[in-house]
Amino acid sequence: MRPKSITRWQWAKISMLFGLLYTLAAYLISTPYLSFIHAPSWLGKSYLTLAYIGQIGLLGLLGTLLSTLITPIIKQRHLNYTILWLIGSATLVLLYTDTRVYELYRFHLGGFVWSLVFGEGASQVIKVSWYTIAVSVFMVALFAAYAAFSIWLSVRLTLNNRFKGSRWLYSLAVVVSFLSANVLHVWYDAHGNAEIRGMTRHLPLYQPATAVEFMSKQGWIDPHTVSKRPSLHNVAGSELNYPTEGFEVHSNNKPNILFVTADAWRGDTFDAQTTPFTYSLINQPDAQYFTDHQSGGNVTKGGIFSLFYALPPTYWDAFTAAQRPPVFFSTLLDAGYQTGIFGSGPLINPSFHRNAFSNIPNLKTKTEGDTPYQRDEKMVSNLTKFLHKETDPFVSFVFFDAAHGYAPPPDFEPKFQPYWDRVDHVELGPDFDPLPYKNRYRTALRFIDEQIKTIYETLEETGKLDNTIVIFTSDHGEEFNETKMNYWGHGSNFTQNQTHVPLLILWPGKAAQQFDYRTSHYDIVPTLLQEALGVDVPMREYSSGRSLFDSTPREWLLVHSYFNYGVLMEDRIITTFPTGQFEITDLDLQPTDKEMPAKVTLEVLQEIGRFYQ
Repeated sequence: MRPKSITRWQWAKISMLFGLLYTLAAYLISTPYLSFIHAPSWLGKSYLTLAYIGQIGLLGLLGTLLSTLITPIIKQRHLNYTILWLIGSATLVLLYTDTRVYELYRFHLGGFVWSLVFGEGASQVIKVSWYTIAVSVFMVALFAAYAAFSIWLSVRLTLNNRFKGSRWLYSLAVVVSFLSANVLHVWYDAHGNAEIRGMTRHLPLYQPATAVEFMSKQGWIDPHTVSKRPSLHNVAGSELNYPTEGFEVHSNNKPNILFVTADAWRGDTFDAQTTPFTYSLINQPDAQYFTDHQSGGNVTKGGIFSLFYALPPTYWDAFTAAQRPPVFFSTLLDAGYQTGIFGSGPLINPSFHRNAFSNIPNLKTKTEGDTPYQRDEKMVSNLTKFLHKETDPFVSFVFFDAAHGYAPPPDFEPKFQPYWDRVDHVELGPDFDPLPYKNRYRTALRFIDEQIKTIYETLEETGKLDNTIVIFTSDHGEEFNETKMNYWGHGSNFTQNQTHVPLLILWPGKAAQQFDYRTSHYDIVPTLLQEALGVDVPMREYSSGRSLFDSTPREWLLVHSYFNYGVLMEDRIITTFPTGQFEITDLDLQPTDKEMPAKVTLEVLQEIGRFYQ
């Protein structure tokens, strides 16, 4: 039993003092993160100070809180000491390991790192020297000894009443710093401060609050104005190893390029029943039809980012903070291309106005209309005006929203039957019949198909079709509980239901072909730059892709969601989680005994860090 001389309140004091001591050590260990953060202004330095004190200190407070909650339950004093020691030692070891990983790869600890060290074939990829082992053992022993000393000192000072300062004062300082940093981030993120936004990814587990859409709705900011303000490219973008200028175009013929995309257009709904007109275009003499095409994400931000950057969306934060545009658009603008970017949904959420379209002149971030189908119709009207007005060459992008919103016009016919007249998401569940819901989605795609026909006919009328490369694709797929695991929509897993999208390219001058090998969004821009514009820069210098016409098997493919990413392989899916764990399943999300090959793990880690300096 706990000795009477140590009360429950004294145990709380011991935990708090111990937390203070190992939090001080955590601050010291975390200093390498600061070397990657550029904060030249007084505002940046102030924010960094608050964020650093708040985030690193919060990690210490959470450990203290955990031990404080456990000690009243466990009656044995030495076991309580052991728990405190384990919490302190483990926290410091993990934090130190994270700083070393971040120095090497520019990302924080996660399941892939553990797989690389302990997974299948790890010994063939990583050669650990005796010196590395010796240093590692020494550091672990050092942190364990420090944790033990901190416990001894905390108990001694508490029982002898030697510590007169307030143990709660540092907790208050940590909480106030954390909240203050988040308030500053909300404000300056909304106002486009690249210096502030560029610090986020460097601190472990740091996800500061944002409120761009809310502040825009309140009229407190003008997102269009914010996107056009000068950004601190030399501050937030200096960490990127990515071209800052466009490439030289060597092609004498500069074809127009038109991206016709629909949000949430899954690959298997590109068929003669759902999208009859668009599907009929596979019979055109210049049609390039790719039957196994994968997006770079199962959500919009990942899909569009990978489409135009040809890079993994893990770079989203860095490119957004720097407002670094894709070299694709920089090249076209330098070559004299006119631009017409039309989104049915707002282009400020996700923040495409800060990355993919950040250098587009006179970017229009929203389209008028109360419903998705009304905005789709208005968007097509805007595009047709653009096509009648603009002279060659041009690059344009349209992004339909009706399928994403399951929102065809109420009077649109024909509707697929049975049809869900009113969508009630609360009814969705493992036993819900998906057919009426999916038919509403397919009806929305049929409506989009008719809008695409209008675009095609306009290209014919204006005489632009013969010199326009038209790309039909999507940002991601859409699921209707095909896995029988109650997955609906997108952003929840990396099965083909959510990552497989159509890809049809009408390419004047090329003979019609069908390609059944796997391709991805990473391949589209490099192919256009090389084949259509004559850019001779090696694809690897600016992308993660290869030519669409290269049939060499893609052993693995990175796909991104809201907060995590996955790796698609031929017979398995590796899904990471924000907590750092990952799981390996077959293509239907069923458990499998297959592992993550260490060679693939290393290649993935290199790819998601290759474009950082």
